[in-house]
Amino acid sequence: MYEATRLAYLEALGVTNWIPRQPLGGVPMRPPALLLPEPEPEPALSETSPTAGLTREAAPSTAARIEVPRPGKPKMSAPAPVATPEPAAPQVTQPTGPAAEPVAPFYLQLWQSGPCLLLIEAPEPGLESAMPGFLLLQDILRAVQLPDRPSLLGDFRWPLNRNPQLDRSAGAASLGLQAFMRRRVEGGGVVSLGCFGSATTLLVDADLAQADSLLGCEEALDDLPPAWFAPDLDTLLRRPASKAELWALLRRVRSRWQETQ
Repeated sequence: MYEATRLAYLEALGVTNWIPRQPLGGVPMRPPALLLPEPEPEPALSETSPTAGLTREAAPSTAARIEVPRPGKPKMSAPAPVATPEPAAPQVTQPTGPAAEPVAPFYLQLWQSGPCLLLIEAPEPGLESAMPGFLLLQDILRAVQLPDRPSLLGDFRWPLNRNPQLDRSAGAASLGLQAFMRRRVEGGGVVSLGCFGSATTLLVDADLAQADSLLGCEEALDDLPPAWFAPDLDTLLRRPASKAELWALLRRVRSRWQETQ
């Protein structure tokens, strides 16, 4: 039996323990005695005190509780929790350059004339049958032997939402326009895509500063038919030289839809 346990049992039985002040010869060393705290003096009870009628035995005890260790089961403290470092947040690389610049609002309409699609930049609410731009478009379609009564397939507005917190960069506009065109082209039997206006060049490059270099050219696009680029209809109406450049371009690309007719 542990010495501390034995002394606690004797104390509970009312047996006074005598401990020698100096070590005795031939006696093995014992662990230090369990010293009990001295009881605090009880305050005098007055006649008006609510516990005046209680005896000493019935009064609540204020002595400190003594923990008696159990034999064979030493007290063990719980291990301290190990702090795990928080994972570092991934660093998001912000796009830089022309693709990160915000794009001014624009409006596009998508028309279909036979096997050819026409993506046209226009002021809202778009082209109408009596507008000079629409009449010019009909003349262009008749010149290249396409139906001169195109059908409207849809329109594209940028920005897609008026929420100012959304991404309005040229890169986001380019991705949105490409997704819009892919949905309209699927299974349509389209062989050529005519683009009028600088905003339509976002199909090729997210840098609108390179729009002028694409005018008068035909470009191959991923998951889309080959696209040719021309100035917007208002510019064609004001600049006769632009009409001549467009006619030179159409003579090169019109073979794409003439073979299917």
